[in-house]
Amino acid sequence: MSRLREIFAFELRYHVSSPLFWVVGVLFFFLSFGAVTTDTVQIGGAIGNVNRNAPFVIMQFLLVMSVVGVFVTTAFVASAVVRDYQHGTAGLFFTTPTEKRDYLLGRFAGAIT
Repeated sequence: MSRLREIFAFELRYHVSSPLFWVVGVLFFFLSFGAVTTDTVQIGGAIGNVNRNAPFVIMQFLLVMSVVGVFVTTAFVASAVVRDYQHGTAGLFFTTPTEKRDYLLGRFAGAIT
């Protein structure tokens, strides 16, 4: 389990130091903040007599943000695996006594955190 922790910590440090991580985080924050506080930004659609805190509107908002989040998560996870092949370190990772489960879970957990 220590290899999983090491891979997770490396991925987390890598993504936190990446400018893309902060741009996506700020973008999600402002989209959510704008959708909740103003009528100008509508994600999910509180139209007419429907309040912004109605269960259906909240469900639509979470659905749209989740779909967008899936694409962002895919980009982060794919970059973690592709990076090994670009730098030529994939062979090194696959010849060490790291289990496949630890490698993949560490990369995935570090990318989505």
